[in-house]
Amino acid sequence: MYKFLFGPVPSRRLGMSLGIDLIPKKVCSLNCVYCEVGKTTKLTIDRLEYVKYDQVITELKQFMNSKPKIDYITFSGSGEPTLNNRIGDVLNYVKTNYPFVKTAVLTNGTLFFNKKLRTELLQADVILPSLDAASQFVFEKIDRP
Repeated sequence: MYKFLFGPVPSRRLGMSLGIDLIPKKVCSLNCVYCEVGKTTKLTIDRLEYVKYDQVITELKQFMNSKPKIDYITFSGSGEPTLNNRIGDVLNYVKTNYPFVKTAVLTNGTLFFNKKLRTELLQADVILPSLDAASQFVFEKIDRP
């Protein structure tokens, strides 16, 4: 039915969560051994408009017209959501048009060095970065940058 939305799904941390997937399958900045989507096919830190803003907003409007009972709109999915250079614009749209719904970003955190991205993410109610290792050696074994 939808190409860029999934759910809503029940989440222990977030309640009922509608997912927004801003990245094509397996475009990521890491190649984690545990990834449920499988091996990364495009390993990158390049921020591009991988999924078009207008297409995401069209689907979101259609979905939200049904007055769903959701607690969060969560940015996650098939790859690293912060790679999409329009994530800030989508967050802004959600916060402006659906202020009653909280937003969350599930991220591996590898792009936090980017000041523009950090500013964009300030719009989110919750940012949930993964923390997979306490040492560089273990990080490289698990997350395979």
